[in-house]
Amino acid sequence: MSLPAGLELVAFDLDNTLYDEGLWYDAALPPIAAHLATRSGHPAPEIEAFLRSTLRANGRHYHHLFDDALREIGLPRDPHLRELLAIFREAPQALEPFPAMRELLADLAARYRLGLITSGQAPVQARKLDLLGIRPLFAAVIFSSTLAENKPGRMPFERLLAEVGVEPARAAYIGDNPLFDFRGANEVGMLTIRVPNPELDTLVVPDGWDARLRVTNLPQLRSLLLQQVA
Repeated sequence: MSLPAGLELVAFDLDNTLYDEGLWYDAALPPIAAHLATRSGHPAPEIEAFLRSTLRANGRHYHHLFDDALREIGLPRDPHLRELLAIFREAPQALEPFPAMRELLADLAARYRLGLITSGQAPVQARKLDLLGIRPLFAAVIFSSTLAENKPGRMPFERLLAEVGVEPARAAYIGDNPLFDFRGANEVGMLTIRVPNPELDTLVVPDGWDARLRVTNLPQLRSLLLQQVA
């Protein structure tokens, strides 16, 4: 594998690309279950077990986890969903990137401009970046849920390229999820690179949705991005 000549911008997805999103759920689900127990009278361990089984069945990108839990225990969506989202947003007190990822980002920032495009609720994603302590490394951060078109559409990638002032042919985007990360980047002409995610490694997606390149581990990604340029 080799990079295109003149690469200037290396951009990333956030969840399960730079850190394990499971850490967030591990911190958030127990207080959410406890909160729902006080509101419903159902035992907190049973509620947490339901949340975790729903998450396992549908994956971490499932957007109706709390709706399903409220329906299961017989509570209305309003006002309880707002309460759950507030707990979810504030629950973790610390996060760490994947091992060696912090060092890789610092090394990349010495050679390239770095960008980040992340979907999900902007306040939650912003707090993740703050807890990870990596936001200063990025020249531009795009919260695509705030745009008229979210990932995997083209708009977030076009916005990033415009903010940084880089042509698509001189930009790469790295993510883990072919359902969300690569279609728009492919369409605008960026190089796309897929990192491993055990939940998604065997997923079959339509033509144009997967990355152009795949790496199997972080050392391979490091070698690819920091290869010596003749």
